[in-house]
Amino acid sequence: MATTVTAADLTVTITESYSLNGVDYGNTMNKTFTSNGEVYQRIMTIAADAERASWTDIINFGARDDAGQADITNYKYFRIKNLDDANFLELRVTGTADSFFVKIKAGETFLLMDNEIDAVASSTTIGTLTDITQISANADTDAIDIEFVCVTV
Repeated sequence: MATTVTAADLTVTITESYSLNGVDYGNTMNKTFTSNGEVYQRIMTIAADAERASWTDIINFGARDDAGQADITNYKYFRIKNLDDANFLELRVTGTADSFFVKIKAGETFLLMDNEIDAVASSTTIGTLTDITQISANADTDAIDIEFVCVTV
């Protein structure tokens, strides 16, 4: 199949601006991800489960593109924003062997600019990095809405 999609670059810009006691601090950082041909963007609801027995799958990563799954070998960028104005989000990033967890407060954003993780509970050194296989979430008290963007080659 010949594609009619023209790959494009993604430029992520983060600007920090802070003034303390009349002195300005901050910086602007740019990162460009080149030749991207696919983007997944969605607003969805994340259910609350106080027991944390059931997590809402946001996106899976595997050997190929499929329904709800992106090809991990083509991974470039992932961003998630908690759209709620009161409740926090618990984000679980699962790798081949381990998971790590991040709390994202109301209105805040979390970025992943690489597809490999290592999460070891009792180590002071990094172990073997493995591919992310799944990103899922749980809402704090009530269901919340999130927006996510995932860019791949």
